[in-house]
Amino acid sequence: MSVLTDFSTWLAASPLPPLVTSHDWLVPAIQVVHILSIAAVVIASVHINLRALNVIERDVALGDVADRFLPVLWAALGVLALTGVLLIASEPNRAIFRYVFWVKLVLATLAALATAGQPRFALSGGAQGAAAVSSGQKVLAVLALVLWALTIYAGRWIAYADPWAGAPS
Repeated sequence: MSVLTDFSTWLAASPLPPLVTSHDWLVPAIQVVHILSIAAVVIASVHINLRALNVIERDVALGDVADRFLPVLWAALGVLALTGVLLIASEPNRAIFRYVFWVKLVLATLAALATAGQPRFALSGGAQGAAAVSSGQKVLAVLALVLWALTIYAGRWIAYADPWAGAPS
């Protein structure tokens, strides 16, 4: 925990927190961009994974759907990382010292990897035709959708979770 405490202390002393908190409108604006980026991630991921489940775009190869939506997913995740850092900078101890924050990061990473893994299954599954989907792809799609839902839940839970024992205030 010393590394996190040192990081939090360094971040609080850096020029970033005053920059983010110096205008009353800036943190809400960052939150809006953060939420819109969450929407983009959800839309891209749901589209890819519903295609893998053969619910939508059955006439389009999964690889083609992934080619359309994975760039959106990665760009939105990049914006989420940037806005997340800025939001953490506005209150360094708020998220860093809550277990649910770290759970959210792990869940988001696993969900992104599961979603991004769909084209690999499409290539290695030997599926014939655009509509063919392997059982492994379906399992991965359901797993990815559940992981995204849990990530969103964990993200909301951060606001209500208590910091761990001994965390700086």
